Amino acid sequence: MTAGESAAGHHGPLPAYRDFPEGDLLLRETNHRCANDLQLVVSLLALQSRRAQSAETRQALADTMDRVAVLARARAALIHQHHHTLEASLRQICEALHAQAEPRQILVSLQVESRSDGVSDVQITTLALIVNELATNAIKHAFEEEKGGHIRIIVRHRDDQNLVVIVDDDGLPFPELGARRDGGLGLGLVQRLMQSIGGLIILPSNGSKCFEIRVPVTQ
Repeated sequence: MTAGESAAGHHGPLPAYRDFPEGDLLLRETNHRCANDLQLVVSLLALQSRRAQSAETRQALADTMDRVAVLARARAALIHQHHHTLEASLRQICEALHAQAEPRQILVSLQVESRSDGVSDVQITTLALIVNELATNAIKHAFEEEKGGHIRIIVRHRDDQNLVVIVDDDGLPFPELGARRDGGLGLGLVQRLMQSIGGLIILPSNGSKCFEIRVPVTQ
């Protein structure tokens, strides 16, 4: 089951609105409707993917479906959790990636070295999408066939004003941008997403496989 299929099939019970402060009701209702709309988009993409004749088109639709599914899960988490946290969202990402990683004996782990206080809901959702993009790319391209490996996601504070999320793996060296078969589409998406939340991504260099994501936090 893909990440998109698991999100599309999510129909967990919604918490009673009386459990939340009155000021949160409108926001939670908005998140509820948005999550439902995103799940509908995932379903439509899955349907279109099954009808596509070209393998390349099917793969492109599947990739898009997985990206929308991440947003759907993040929105659903805003409904079910009183306090939406980056740690919880990244844990969901790791669980969703397990279906892709386990058959290839790839471990995806999350290490939280410090609390992610001061991160907004928008930043959490965007960071979840970014981490999913980087980890999915590593699963697809960083490891040789029949050879397992380890993808590490680490959360820590760089200083009082910046939170750092690291995505690292022990697979093949990160290719030069000009040599990438996808033309850097996924990386371009990651960079645009980082710009949207005022963050910075530091790409691997000198044979490193480490992506460092820096995002400003509020005090």
